Amino acid sequence: MNDIQLSRRAFLRQTGIAARNSLIVLSLPAIMSSSAAASEAMLENSAFKILGSEEAREFAAIAARIIPTDETPGATEAGVIYFIDNVLGTSRPEALEPMRAGLASLQASAQSTYGSASFSALTPEQQDALLVSIEETEFFGTMRYMTIAGMFSLPEYGGNRDYAGWKLIGFEHKHVWSPPFGFYDADYMARGE
Repeated sequence: MNDIQLSRRAFLRQTGIAARNSLIVLSLPAIMSSSAAASEAMLENSAFKILGSEEAREFAAIAARIIPTDETPGATEAGVIYFIDNVLGTSRPEALEPMRAGLASLQASAQSTYGSASFSALTPEQQDALLVSIEETEFFGTMRYMTIAGMFSLPEYGGNRDYAGWKLIGFEHKHVWSPPFGFYDADYMARGE
C-alpha cells in the first residue's frame, strides 16, 4: 500500500473527528446538493455566491493549509473553495457570520503576530503556526470539516475536481465492482472479521 493512502476505516474514523468543534455538520444530501452547485460554479469559473473575493482568497488559503498541495493535489486543485462558498451561501447560511467573525479574528492575529493584514500573505510556516493556535475553535473545526467534505465529495457534484480527493486516499473510480471490492475488503475478508 502506498504510504500516502489511508485505509478506508482510518479515513472514516478521521472524518468523524473532523466534525468535532464544527459549527455545522452536513448530511449526505446537503453535501451532494452543495457539491452540485459548487461544481457548476467551478466549471463556469463563476463569481462566488456569498463570499467576497478577499474572503474567498482567505478561506481558500486556510483550506490549502488543511489539505496542502505536495506530490499530490490539495484543496486548491480540488476546488474546495467553491464547495465552501456554496455551503455558506445556501446549505448553512447561519454559519456565515460566525465564519466571518472567525476569519476577522484570524486576520487580527496575522496582523498582531506578523504585521500582515491577511492570512493568505503569510508564509506557509506562519500560516501553520496561526492555525495550530486556533485548532480547538469552532471556526477552525468548521473550516476543517468543510475542507474535507469538499475534497472528498462526489466529483461530478463539485469540490473533488479531477478525483483529487479520491486519488489521495487510493479510491478507484469504477463503474462496476466485484468481490472482493478492494484491497481493504480483501484484507478484511482474509482476516475473517
